[in-house]
This record gives sequence, structure tokens and C-alpha cells, in this order.
Amino acid sequence: MFPGFLSPLIFTNGILRTVSLHYLPVRSDQAARDLRRKKTELISDAHQRTRIGQIADAAASAEYDDLLHQEADLTAGHGVLRTTGLVCVSAPTVDDLDAAVASIEQAAIQSSCEVRRLVGQQAQAFAAAALPLCRSV
Repeated sequence: MFPGFLSPLIFTNGILRTVSLHYLPVRSDQAARDLRRKKTELISDAHQRTRIGQIADAAASAEYDDLLHQEADLTAGHGVLRTTGLVCVSAPTVDDLDAAVASIEQAAIQSSCEVRRLVGQQAQAFAAAALPLCRSV
């Protein structure tokens, strides 16, 4: 990812929001196990596609190349971080809130982020997103 990948999410005009990024370090042995499992899945999926005559697509190749890059980084001694981003959106009315949330969801998709609404968890999500004072997620 390029350094400004969150630009669409951060620089969306006219929406009151708070963005918090939480990083959790992963032990190197667990990261290596996860990479091996994912590599095995990708190789067996590619073998299955070849066996049934499907053509490999660019997304699968890019995912495998990314995995190899992560594996090389881990072998070189770099750590692995699990990242969680929380966005707290505020608006004066329910209609404005719906429009703002839709706009932020679209911006998150443009930033290559997976979006999940935290329905029924607003209090905990607000505490973690708007008041991130070293809280774990």
C-alpha cells in the first residue's frame, strides 16, 4: 500500500468524524504459521483452478506476490501488525448521519478498507474510536 492510502477516508469534506488506528503486534511464530497456512491455501487453490481448467486472474497472482513479500519481510526480521481502524461519524440529524455514513463507507472502500458497522455496539465503539486513550480493541 502507498503511504496515503487513507486519503479518501481522511479528507472527505463536510463530515464530522474521528478516525483511530489500533495496531496489535503479532508474535513472529504465530505470524509465520499464519503465512504458511495462507500460502498453502493459495497454492492449493491455484492447483485446483489449473486442474479444472480455469485461468488464473491478476488478483490471485497479486495476493500470492504480496504473501511472498510478507514472508520475505518476516524472514528479514520485520514484525507483523494487525491493524484495526475505527471511524466514529457524527451528524446533527438522522438523515444527515445516514448520508455521512454512506459517504464514509464509500471512502473506506476507495481506501481498500473492509467496512463493518458496529450496530448495537455504539458505546464501546465510540469509546474506542473517539476516545482512543491506549485502549485495546
